[in-house]
Amino acid sequence: MLNKSQSISVRLSPEDYAYLMRIEQNGAITLSEKVRELIHMAQEQVGPESFSRAYLSSSECVAPYRALSKEHPDQRSDIVDALLDLVSETAAAVQTTNKNERFTADLEKRLMPVSEALIARLLPALLSSRGARLANGVDDQQSQRVERIRYLIEKLNNQNP
Repeated sequence: MLNKSQSISVRLSPEDYAYLMRIEQNGAITLSEKVRELIHMAQEQVGPESFSRAYLSSSECVAPYRALSKEHPDQRSDIVDALLDLVSETAAAVQTTNKNERFTADLEKRLMPVSEALIARLLPALLSSRGARLANGVDDQQSQRVERIRYLIEKLNNQNP
């Protein structure tokens, strides 16, 4: 089957025309090449198909909070770092998963490695007081929560010998 181009006619304001003529992406010289490059640039900006682009975007949203958590080194927490990474990776996975009848199954497939990485990062922080960095000022309620998580992990280990 032949791939035919579609011809279009467009009226541009002098400002839009000047902008179009400044486009020099990928050696675009003719108006047709410049319009194709403009379309390609727009697709790159909004295209949800790129996980790396979606990850960078979601990481940008989390960056101010990550900066706050690292502003005071004595307050850093491996748990907070892991959960902020989870937010970035989960948002990127949701954005780049095709929105169709397989959405849930495909999203679950994308999120399983993210969940596995989260658990691998959280377990040392929760099971060992020296194995990972926890924020200073852990209160009684937080200590009790950590103990409950340790108990649940132990219980799960005893069920699966």
